[in-house]
Amino acid sequence: MDNLLDIKEIWQNVLKNLEGDVGPGEVDMWLRPIKLLSIEDETLKLEVPDSMICDTVKARYEEKIKTVSGNLIGRNLKINYFLSLAPSEPRPAPRIEAAKEDTQNRMGYTPPFAFNPNYTFENFIEGASNRFAYASAVGVSQNPGKSNPFFIYSAPGLGKTHLLHAIANETLKSNPSARIVYIASETFVNEYIENLQNKTPETFRNKYRKLDCLLLDDIQFLVGKDRSVEEFFHTFNSLFESKKQIVVTSDRPPKDLALDPRMVSRFLSGLAVDIKMPDLETRIAILRQKKELHKFVIPDDIITFIAENVKKNIRELEGCLITAGNYCVNMQTQPTIDGIKDRIKDYLTPGDQDETRISMDMIKTAVAEKYNIEMKDFRSPRKTEAIAFPRQIAMYLSCDLTEKSLPEIGEAFNRDHTTVMFARDKIKQLVLTDPYFNEVINLLVSKIKAVSNSSKT
Repeated sequence: MDNLLDIKEIWQNVLKNLEGDVGPGEVDMWLRPIKLLSIEDETLKLEVPDSMICDTVKARYEEKIKTVSGNLIGRNLKINYFLSLAPSEPRPAPRIEAAKEDTQNRMGYTPPFAFNPNYTFENFIEGASNRFAYASAVGVSQNPGKSNPFFIYSAPGLGKTHLLHAIANETLKSNPSARIVYIASETFVNEYIENLQNKTPETFRNKYRKLDCLLLDDIQFLVGKDRSVEEFFHTFNSLFESKKQIVVTSDRPPKDLALDPRMVSRFLSGLAVDIKMPDLETRIAILRQKKELHKFVIPDDIITFIAENVKKNIRELEGCLITAGNYCVNMQTQPTIDGIKDRIKDYLTPGDQDETRISMDMIKTAVAEKYNIEMKDFRSPRKTEAIAFPRQIAMYLSCDLTEKSLPEIGEAFNRDHTTVMFARDKIKQLVLTDPYFNEVINLLVSKIKAVSNSSKT
């Protein structure tokens, strides 16, 4: 099994299989730079070019690699990672390569393998949930050191890491010789421990205290690691006093971090912004962008269905899209909502049944009584104001009170999902601007909920 040709063939087969699962773009970015060194004692030994790739592969792809390689070889395997001792071949990032000779000659700094070229400001989808964070990140890249420190916090998977890489990529455009390091907090800790063991703490300090910009991801993982926190505190102070840019991300605001109060105080002295859950329109825009990136042929009603039902984070959105896209390609079938719903069921959180008992028939009945129209009018092609307006109200309430997708609501009214979106937005605007109409809607909602509650008893 240690035959070099066999090893190469096995790894190429692993990559080929993974392309069908996660997509060729993901494989090219994160997995193709890895080398399979050997398979010994039920262990895959992988050589990775840098810590960023190592961390990403462990988090996203390790289980998939073990499954695929295990199926190929016929036994369960574990994985050991080894950082490459030789200079790695850079991915497409000429701005780093152009600065390499100069930066190597200054203070022993060697540029990173590469920042993710897909994580730029240009392909970051901006919406109401992240607009301030996005604008602040752009400002930091254009005027390093002015807003310092820059602290970004949000739930996982909402774009913090994308913004970190975008800051690096944008900064390097205007200053190719800038000394920038992106590092996950866990890697920072491991590197610090390694330097302590090797009795080379000054090497560690020289690397981090002479940067132009430090990008530290997921600082919450420093909690409880007192010596690493102390080292980061002194690194922070050194960079801050030199007016060098510090960017930190976390899954919680600074005041909720169980860190040294001095450290929390430093974070609160700068610019702290949060990223909220993206709204429906932003999720649709993200999915459309990812669809183009992966070159999937997926109709808008499927995109809308995924966006309406997967709300936790952007990673899961993309995971659903990749699952749906690969299912359609591999099974050579046209996607339907029912088919895709079954494929992405693991991403869907079942709603509370007590909260989903309101039906569209209940809504139609209440609106029909209020506006003196017949039930058949909701599906009628007639567009007179006396029918169209109540129909729009019923569509709006269906969006608000049920878990149905836009296409499903459209089908119930004999309309497409874009008509439902128009109705929803129109009525929502009236609710916000007309107090009398808002009261009418509130009374309708109360009546519908009363009917729903009575049906449960």
